Amino acid sequence: MVGYDPGSQCTTLSTVEVAAAGSLSGLVTRALISPFDVIKIRFQLQIEQLSPQNPQAKYHGMLQATKVILKEEGLSGFWKGHVPAQLLSINYGAVQIYKTLRQAIVTMYKTEGPLTFYRGLTPTMIAIFPYAGFQFSFYNVLKRIYEWAVPATGWKKAVWAHTSEALSRNMGDTVKEECKMQSLNADTQKLLKTALKDPSSVDLEKVANVIVDQALKDAIFSKEAGRICYTVIQAESKQTGQSTFRHGLLNRLQQEYAGREEMRARSLQEWVRYVRLICNIFDYLRVNNMPMMALVNPIYDCLFLLAQPDSLQEEDEVDCLVLQLHRVGDQLEKMNTQRMDELFVLLRDGFLLEGGLSSLAQLLLLEIIEFRAAGWRTTDAAQKYYYSEVTD
Repeated sequence: MVGYDPGSQCTTLSTVEVAAAGSLSGLVTRALISPFDVIKIRFQLQIEQLSPQNPQAKYHGMLQATKVILKEEGLSGFWKGHVPAQLLSINYGAVQIYKTLRQAIVTMYKTEGPLTFYRGLTPTMIAIFPYAGFQFSFYNVLKRIYEWAVPATGWKKAVWAHTSEALSRNMGDTVKEECKMQSLNADTQKLLKTALKDPSSVDLEKVANVIVDQALKDAIFSKEAGRICYTVIQAESKQTGQSTFRHGLLNRLQQEYAGREEMRARSLQEWVRYVRLICNIFDYLRVNNMPMMALVNPIYDCLFLLAQPDSLQEEDEVDCLVLQLHRVGDQLEKMNTQRMDELFVLLRDGFLLEGGLSSLAQLLLLEIIEFRAAGWRTTDAAQKYYYSEVTD
């Protein structure tokens, strides 16, 4: 992109900030080059040849046209609206007897010569150079004003708080050997511990149901459930070579998946825990060292539901969506790139078009869009922008 410098400070700006500065710089620049545009349009609309030897030609040069417009219309004449100019052009075309594009080209060529197609080229070329220069100059000035007037400290701290789980996972040291089950009652703890040590001695389908039930009630447990399931599957495979627990787990997840919309309507928190659970399980479980294909489309469907306009109004759902994409987005994209592209179209549209999004929701969406664009990693610029406040 013209003017883009990966090492500059502007890479730390959000899309909203870039859009605001760019829009304002474009507005100022357009006002400055308007006189050139007015002269160009006058040249294009003039029927007579642009020549001082033609007594019927009103305009025949840049300097002469500038003097005429200034004398007849005053200084404001150089900033007359673009819409009236376009209407004039349309009316002018309407009174000619050009019936087709081909007839217009042939008639203009025969009556006015090949140079008629380049009327207004000189002021257009002259306008290009200051336009580009002014735009980037004013962009930098307005960017600095925006940074001074709207500090982003509060947003940075908020997004750090909502994505620290994903970042800590990316930085490692999240897989612990002992399962944390303090929130469970004594009977459930005993059942799970037995399943982990001696899976053949318990009803593994019951164990699968207990894990899902507890995860839907307990947000903390839903984060641990994937690792617990992985350990039970490994223990069963080693002890008996069977997969009873895995089949029971997938069946229960499928049942909950079928009623996902009703679940969301019934309890937003339960719905968020289910998404966290199924993504957590997908992240841990492997079949022949490959992610479980049976979970790919159900997870995509859940993420698409989280990306709908009404869901983006809920910070808890946006938070869940972003965290799960941090966790399994890279794996999901490798399994189905097209669906990931479609999902991020929804996220970009939601960020750019949907009204009523909170500042935190906007920032979370922007962060995950940049995270994927960087190859599912946090760049130095993103680290500095989103998370620098933590170390300050």
